[in-house]
This record gives sequence, C-alpha cells and structure tokens, in this order.
Amino acid sequence: MTRLLSGALASILAIALVRSAFAAEAPSPAIGEGSTLQTGVTTIVRPNGFALVTFGTWGTPKQNEPVVAPSQTTNPIANVRWHSTSGSSFRRAAYLPYVQAAEQRFGIPRGLLDALIWTESRYNPLALSKAGAVGLGQLMPPTAATLGVSNRYDARSNIMGAAHYLRQILDQFGAVHLAVAAYNAGPGAVRSSNGIPLNNETPNYVRNLLYFWKHFTR
Repeated sequence: MTRLLSGALASILAIALVRSAFAAEAPSPAIGEGSTLQTGVTTIVRPNGFALVTFGTWGTPKQNEPVVAPSQTTNPIANVRWHSTSGSSFRRAAYLPYVQAAEQRFGIPRGLLDALIWTESRYNPLALSKAGAVGLGQLMPPTAATLGVSNRYDARSNIMGAAHYLRQILDQFGAVHLAVAAYNAGPGAVRSSNGIPLNNETPNYVRNLLYFWKHFTR
C-alpha cells in the first residue's frame, strides 16, 4: 500500500514538473512592430526568439443566433435578371470589359457585340449548340479557323474572334440588321434571300438582338 501511494505521488509530481516546463516555454502574445489590432495581425514571440506571425481573428460565435435554412428567398442569385442594366448578371459583368475592348479594337458600334454575345450564349463560355457552335460568340469550327481562334473555349480568344467576324460582315453588308442575320444564318443565306432569311430562327434572333442592343446595352 505504501509503495502504491509513493508511486502515485511520484507520477503527480512528474506531471506537475512537465506542466511547469511547458508553462515556461509558452509563447506570450504581443503586438508586433507596425501591426495593429484593427488589422488582426499579431506576432507571438517565444523565449528562444522564434516569432509566429498570425493574420486575422476569429469572432466569438453567437449562442442564440437562429439558423436559416437555404431557400429561394435567401439565395442571393435566385432572382438575378439577365436583362438588368446594373450588371446583376455575374457572367456578363465578368466578361463585359473584354467585350467592350473588342468593340473598340474592331470599331463595332457600342453595345452591339454585347447584345450579340448575350443573344448567342447568355455569356456562357462553355455553351455548345447542337450544330457544334462553341463559346460566348458561338463560333463554328470553320469560322474559328479562318479567324485564327485555335481554342474556342478560351473566352478572350472567342470574344475577339466574334468581334472580328462581326466586323467583317458589317463591312460586307453595310447594315446592322443584315450583319447580325448573317452571323446567325450565314452570309450566303442573307445574299440568297436578299435580306433577312425567313426561316424559323433568324427573324426572332435579329429582333431579340436589336431589342437588347437598344434597351439594355447603351
């Protein structure tokens, strides 16, 4: 019994010594030179000179804060309107600077390429049509090859290719409505029809594109 008590006392003493050693080595928090509490940057310096710099702070969790389940009313992008002139379309807002730069580079009327890309793909760089058109400007393989676009899924190259092609057909037909009809149906179809081809797609395509150009891009 005496041996057991002495062994237990020895274990307790050893634990106390270990804790004391760790306490002596524990870092003391201090604000480093040039840092502030407002930025959340702190420097912890150990007795041996080693410094640990930390960035940011964690706030205290609120104990009684209600948990809101995800729903249609709490989804921040659930009610995004693509036709918004305030740039609420995230994809359009992301690519619009490149579109505007391409319009300036190729001398395209302001907002026309924006309206075309919106009509073609809703600004989806991964859009793929049943006919095989790809990307923001929905470039077909032969058209992309003539324009020097090697990767139609590269958004910036696709935008520049679409702008280049739109400039070509604007010069060819000399009218916006005929140029956008040619972009959709092909220049040959516009020439053979002597105007907008009266098929199941092109008249609505031209009407929607010009409406968006008039009301939302300028």
